[in-house]
Amino acid sequence: MLPAVSFDRFTGVGDSGGDDTPFDIFQIFTSLTKVAGRHSLKMGADLRLYRESSFSYGNSSGAYSFGSQWTRGPLDNSTAAPLGQDLASFLLGLPTGGSFDVNASRTNQAGYYALFLHDDFRVKPTLTLNMGIRYERDLDTTERYNRSVNGFDFTTANPISAQATAAYNRAPIAEIAAGQFRTPGGLLFAGPGNRSVYKTNPNYFSPRFGFAWTPAALGGKTVIRGGAGVFFFAFGTVGINQTGFSQSTPVVASLNSFLSPSATLANPFPTGIQQPTGSSLGLATFLGRGVAFANPDPQNPYSIRWTLNVQRELPGNMILETGYVGNHAVHLTLDRSQNYVPRQYLSTQPFRDQPVIDRLGAIVTNPFANLIPGTGLNGTTTSRAQLLQPYPQFTGVNFQGTNQGISYFHMFQARLEKRFSHGVQFLANYQWSKLLERRSRLNDSDEFLENRVAGEDRPQRFVGSGSWELPFGRGHAWGTNLGAGLNRLVDGWIVNGIYTIQPGGPLGWGNSIYFGGDLRYDPRKLEAAFDTTRFNRNSTQQLGSNLRTFPSRFANLRADGAHNFDFSVIKNTSITEKVSIQFRLEFFNAFNHPTFNGPELSPVNTNFGNITSQSNLARTTQMALRLVW
Repeated sequence: MLPAVSFDRFTGVGDSGGDDTPFDIFQIFTSLTKVAGRHSLKMGADLRLYRESSFSYGNSSGAYSFGSQWTRGPLDNSTAAPLGQDLASFLLGLPTGGSFDVNASRTNQAGYYALFLHDDFRVKPTLTLNMGIRYERDLDTTERYNRSVNGFDFTTANPISAQATAAYNRAPIAEIAAGQFRTPGGLLFAGPGNRSVYKTNPNYFSPRFGFAWTPAALGGKTVIRGGAGVFFFAFGTVGINQTGFSQSTPVVASLNSFLSPSATLANPFPTGIQQPTGSSLGLATFLGRGVAFANPDPQNPYSIRWTLNVQRELPGNMILETGYVGNHAVHLTLDRSQNYVPRQYLSTQPFRDQPVIDRLGAIVTNPFANLIPGTGLNGTTTSRAQLLQPYPQFTGVNFQGTNQGISYFHMFQARLEKRFSHGVQFLANYQWSKLLERRSRLNDSDEFLENRVAGEDRPQRFVGSGSWELPFGRGHAWGTNLGAGLNRLVDGWIVNGIYTIQPGGPLGWGNSIYFGGDLRYDPRKLEAAFDTTRFNRNSTQQLGSNLRTFPSRFANLRADGAHNFDFSVIKNTSITEKVSIQFRLEFFNAFNHPTFNGPELSPVNTNFGNITSQSNLARTTQMALRLVW
């Protein structure tokens, strides 16, 4: 593979080596049904085994990135220019990042089993109750040769703690007194006595209840249905993390915060390509790098769902149905950084607080110098912010799969259907809904999750579809007495259409300075989709090292919505009694109506507020000929 070369401001070249991931799913399912009077009992078991193998080659030919750290100014923490500084870094042969990967393969598996009991109880001819319960158990995920991380030790002193503490005490920073500097923690690994990547909860019961009632007082043409239940989500073979068994050698661009280079494009790995160490280093594994680990004690996410529908038969072979659907999901998974600058050191000002930025970015003596070779933390200096983090010996600590997320969903829906008769069929669906979630934080140190509209939220949606068999030819209103040749020409024509309209998803905003006021937002206005003067666009005045308060989403600020019509014409022609031919002419996005992506939302981007791309495809036409015998 050509090495991957990337830039901050434009598309690079090359690629990674891809991956191979074969997998197997084995399942044994059995059920027993017993009818006893008005009860119909069903019981059974569901046994599954998931096995997945994978070899992800990663950047096995190398990857090199070029940013503006070497070429921006006048200060080293100045905001980058809109264009050119990353390419200048490339022309100088000075990468700002990159890596070379030596990866391990993996074979992981997990089991699952469930037992269930269900009863359909026909209380009387007009009322049926559905009652059931299901016991479910996810089994732990394991890797065949224990090549996986299975947790993080938050308290034990790291093997380099004594040396790092002694070095720190010789040159402490003001925020942490000499003798108070700590470097706790490190990765834990699966082993012969503890092979599981995580420990699952053994007790999950999911009850379900439903009913269907046809009130006699309404003439037997109305059905009221409802129900509620708990539904669990199985994990499958997740959580494998081969840190230590796969080794990525980083391009360490500088050991002194880009004052001078330690790697160049001519020699990007001056200390050589590092080889995997497995679990042999224990808590010292991957020091000086970012690490991640799966939740060692996860809870299975589950949703509580409830619904109530009323269905009424109408004249003209039509059905009208209205209903409500609710869903509350809990224990949703999300990742959380464990290594961040504590809140007390961050700015709370609504503007760029340069003294705080300068203080946290200041170069200080590095207590890890010569303790973590081959990493950016091995130099003589580091930033003050690095030493203030809870686990300063790592550049990042990511806790994956925490079960703190929740969501709420409410939907009213209506459906009008005309079943096929007299050559006509149509279906109309309307939905009005709201989906809220708590699955992220504005700041890594926030105790509570941000309550926001979900990215999947589409408040209203209408879909109408119809089919009309044209009434021409024998057996129809016009042309009953046509001859065989002419009948083949006019008979068998069908026209179909599907119309969809819905709003787009909410826009995702960054940590911007908003002055307030009406944005006058128009999702179909390509230039200046909103009033950009309501934001601070000065690249030297953007926020940094602050506690964010600006929300990430607003329910009323959305990307352009779908407004689509698909159309088709079908001609069925009978050749003989058993042979026919069908011609299809289909138009997708028949009116060629563009749906735009959201506008650029980075205030320092030259396209801030502009819409530069389309999310749907242009009109597509296809024809097909089908022989049926």
